[in-house]
Amino acid sequence: MESPLEARLCIYMPSYNAREFMHATVNRIPWASLPPDMHYEILFIDNASTDGTPDVIANICTELEGRGVRTHTRLHQVNRGYGGSVKAAFGFCLEHGFDFIAVLHADGQYAPEELPRLISALRAEPRAALHFGSRLTGQPLKGGMPLYKFLANHALSTLQNLGTGLRLSEYHSGYRLYRLQHLQCLPWQHLSDGFVIDNEIVCMIHTGGFLITESPIPTYYGKEKSHVPRLGTPCAILCNLGQYLLAHWGLRHDLRYYVE
Repeated sequence: MESPLEARLCIYMPSYNAREFMHATVNRIPWASLPPDMHYEILFIDNASTDGTPDVIANICTELEGRGVRTHTRLHQVNRGYGGSVKAAFGFCLEHGFDFIAVLHADGQYAPEELPRLISALRAEPRAALHFGSRLTGQPLKGGMPLYKFLANHALSTLQNLGTGLRLSEYHSGYRLYRLQHLQCLPWQHLSDGFVIDNEIVCMIHTGGFLITESPIPTYYGKEKSHVPRLGTPCAILCNLGQYLLAHWGLRHDLRYYVE
């Protein structure tokens, strides 16, 4: 069983030009259904949005604070990239003594209603540094995932499983919960600032000897706009896989994949 000290969880919501979706996503967080023996706070990190997202965040924080939910806001004046936002969230949570961090994207593509189940799944496995919601085991095509994304995700994940020796259903879901006790032992500060960070983290955790677990989640594609480069990100994923293998074989020194 987990340590009784593992009692604080930060829901981290990254945003970039998400004004249209953010309020609805936050309103769907099932606060009353979250495990009652934990303390919850929410962290908003905005990456220099130009559509008024910071104003929406301010209004949401006022509402949540009025309901007794403690909030934190970090407004980046320069877009640091998705990876830069994730690393800022890791640093904040480690500095403030949180035990877990749950990444909940502002556009609502990942269902907030799944949080109670995902939190319980991570807590049930003390050796796990990461638990993620898998779209590919949750009927993604019925949820509107474009066929090209479905096929690309399968193809890339198959290659990544061959390279790492893992048996994950996918590597690219953004619905992730981390156990910070394990994450702080890893060189996360050296991860990239781009979207490839989610794939780097999997390789980094595997290198560090910690577990990665997963469970199915429903997929929903609506009017949200993806900021993930369609060609650049797959190329970066394949490049990262090559760099991981070179480090694993001792042919390249890579601070991301070096654990003392």
